[in-house]
Amino acid sequence: MGRLDFLFKSNRRKFMLETVPACGMSCLALANFSSLINAGNGGKEQPEKHKFQKDFVQTYEQAFRWRFEYFIEYMTRFGEYLGRENLVNMLLKAVDDSNPPATKSDPDFSFSKWLEGGKIYENMMSKIDIEKTDNVYEMKVTECLWWKIFKEHNATDIGYAAVCYTDFSYAQMVHPQLHLKRTKTLMQGHDCCNHRWEFNG
Repeated sequence: MGRLDFLFKSNRRKFMLETVPACGMSCLALANFSSLINAGNGGKEQPEKHKFQKDFVQTYEQAFRWRFEYFIEYMTRFGEYLGRENLVNMLLKAVDDSNPPATKSDPDFSFSKWLEGGKIYENMMSKIDIEKTDNVYEMKVTECLWWKIFKEHNATDIGYAAVCYTDFSYAQMVHPQLHLKRTKTLMQGHDCCNHRWEFNG
C-alpha cells in the first residue's frame, strides 16, 4: 500500500473531516469564553497559547482510533513481513524489556490512592467491581475501547501483546509487592477480563 493510500483511505479521511471541524468550533468557543474571563479580570489579556497547546476536543473513541488505528495497520504489515507469530512474540518480549520490575519499595505507596487513579478509565471500559478491600481489588471488564478497536481490525492477538500483557509488568513497576492475577481477557476471546490486584506490602 502506498503512503498516500495509507494516509487517505476513505474511512480515515471521513474521520478527519468529522474531527477537525469539531475541534475548530471548540477552539472558537473556548477563545470566546477566555475573552469573557479576561474582561472580568481587570481587562488583562492572558498570553495566547501556541497553536500546538490549544485544546483538541475528541470523544474517547475518536481519541483511541486516532492513537491505535495507525499502530494496528503498521503492526499488521510488519506481521506480513515477519510472520504474525514472530511479531506477537517480539511485542511480548519488548513489553518485558521495557517494563522492568521495581527493585525498591516506595514507602509512600498507597494501594487505595493508586486505585483512585483508575477513575480515568471509566469512559474507556464497562466493569463490575467484584471485591475491594485495603489490599485487594478485583473487577470484571465486559467491554473496553482497546478490545473494540483491535477486534474490528482482526488484531486482538496484537492487542493482547501490546496492551493487555503490559498490565502484569506495570503492576510490578508500580510496587514489587503489587501483583496482578488474571486468567481471562476479551482480547483472547473470553467473555470478560477478570483482573485481580493483590498488594502484599
